[in-house]
Amino acid sequence: MSKLLANQISNYNDNGPVEAKEGINVPTGKPFQVAGGAGTSGQFLKSTGSSVAWQDFPTIPAAQVNADWNATSGLAQILNKPTLHTVATSGQYSDLSGLPSIPAAQVNSDWNSSSGVSQILNKPTLFSGSYADLTNKPTIPSNLADLANVSSNSPSTNDVLSWDGSTWSPSSTSGGGSASFIGLTDTPASLTASKWLRVNASANALEYVNAPYDTSYTQAAIVDGANVKLRLSSSQAVNDDILITAGSNITISDVTANGFKISSNPDTNTTYTQGSVASGNNINLRLSGSNGQDDDILLTAGNGINFSSVTASGFTITSSGATVTTDDTAPGTPQDGDLWWKSDEGRLKVYYSDADSNQWVDASPPAEPPATVVALSDTPASYFGATGKYLRVNSAGNAVEFVDSIQGAMTGHLIPDSNAAYDLGNAEYKIRHLFLSDNTVYFQGDFLKVAQHNSGGSAQSASYLIPLAKLKDALNASSDYEAFKTAILAITDA
Repeated sequence: MSKLLANQISNYNDNGPVEAKEGINVPTGKPFQVAGGAGTSGQFLKSTGSSVAWQDFPTIPAAQVNADWNATSGLAQILNKPTLHTVATSGQYSDLSGLPSIPAAQVNSDWNSSSGVSQILNKPTLFSGSYADLTNKPTIPSNLADLANVSSNSPSTNDVLSWDGSTWSPSSTSGGGSASFIGLTDTPASLTASKWLRVNASANALEYVNAPYDTSYTQAAIVDGANVKLRLSSSQAVNDDILITAGSNITISDVTANGFKISSNPDTNTTYTQGSVASGNNINLRLSGSNGQDDDILLTAGNGINFSSVTASGFTITSSGATVTTDDTAPGTPQDGDLWWKSDEGRLKVYYSDADSNQWVDASPPAEPPATVVALSDTPASYFGATGKYLRVNSAGNAVEFVDSIQGAMTGHLIPDSNAAYDLGNAEYKIRHLFLSDNTVYFQGDFLKVAQHNSGGSAQSASYLIPLAKLKDALNASSDYEAFKTAILAITDA
């Protein structure tokens, strides 16, 4: 501690200031005087521009009260109030001054009136309501081909309209998409080599059967009451019966799988034998009586059916079967029942001959839509490498594509489905900027906590970010700077 002694003061500059290099210490109980005065308790030193002087702290007036329109004295009284008319506080129309004279009620305007106050002047001439009276009427197309984006090509029977990218054109295909045959709901679940398709017994799906040309037949006689059926049983489990009815005085008996006996009741001495006799490409089933009488039943071979090995004991029925062609182009000389697998469309067609036309028709209903998104023509071809990606319409507006994140304009509030469960960004991928309309961040509680979290590192402990309102509260509650500092340091992180 240095002391300043009177005999050690030297001034090298007249009227110049004295420099205290090590500071000035005023001991306890000793006055610090300015202009010969030590000041009073609570005063502070204030510069006068040429020196310093003791100064009192300003007096802060007590809190004011709200102004009161009805107060007639005190701080709440409003001075120089204007004199208001009664209507200013009553709001009644009758309290207004200078009210206008309102004429008596007028009559309603009448469209049909031709004179007086009810007449409507300058009435417009109204439209008749008839379409024929319209001007600038549009041209209404009478045919589908009159439309701008529909082809004028003439369609064929069973054609459908198909979009070729620029126009709707007649097409023999229904599109099909890229769905697989075994993926359809009404077809077998797997492919079986060399099998043919046939509508099942319930008529609600397709099933596999052996090829028609592999079909073989056996014949038998079946009792049907007093009659008999000649049955042709195919290896495809399909039976064709010919009913032989016993007429008057005729009895059918001794029916076995190999034949039966027909007896004439009046001619009790007549017996019959059965046999088969070729008749060109057909067969006669012959009943030969012991009386020399023959009765024939003609069996005619239909399309694709051949009779062979005809003997008195029987014959063989074979089927040439329909042909199956696998090609992009239809076969040149098809027959009724032929099948064609149109390979470029993946469609099975059958050649159908009706009473007045012959044509290829689809053997199965139109293909179902693809069963997966990646099977559609305007979606990505596979899910490979698309884990966690999103679907978005592409910039051309003609297909969808996979993208890494959801982007676009926000047209509503962004509200999570549960409280305090999700983050906005993370340590590796941060939100770059956050733009706020009124520069306000709303948070729950008294303080907002912040923590530094560098990329690749762990988050540091969160510390309070003290709002200005809290600082003002602490400042107003403190008697001096030391109390304010103590209050701030007393705030601890949660």
